Amino acid sequence: MTPMQFFRWNIVTNVLMALSINTAATILAGGDTLAGWVTGCCCAFTINTIAAIIIPVGKIGKWFAEDICHTKAGTFPEMLARNFIINAIYVTIVSFCMALIHVGLAPNLISTWLSTYFQLHLVGLITGIVIEKPVAALFR
Repeated sequence: MTPMQFFRWNIVTNVLMALSINTAATILAGGDTLAGWVTGCCCAFTINTIAAIIIPVGKIGKWFAEDICHTKAGTFPEMLARNFIINAIYVTIVSFCMALIHVGLAPNLISTWLSTYFQLHLVGLITGIVIEKPVAALFR
């Protein structure tokens, strides 16, 4: 994949992940206005994209799936393990930042963050698995 293909792949993936996870977060929080949902998607996309630039999640995911879990590259177990750890990194960062944006440095920050963390991790994991091959095919 060329740097431009990777850039485009990264943008499309982060848009789809932000839409999916922010929609789930909005529903879990009891709904929001359209403006609040759009703002949340934009924040999630921005945080995800910055994290993707800073953290080598692809390498970490590959290491986790192949070296720690001993899965064979290109298999479903490898894709599941890789997406599990990549999603754990992104959901941890994005959901904590979003909780910080909504709650601030308040005593209930951690409990607010954890109240949806595991559900959002599951949503992100499923989304990541579903979109991986179609999005990759767009940029080959």
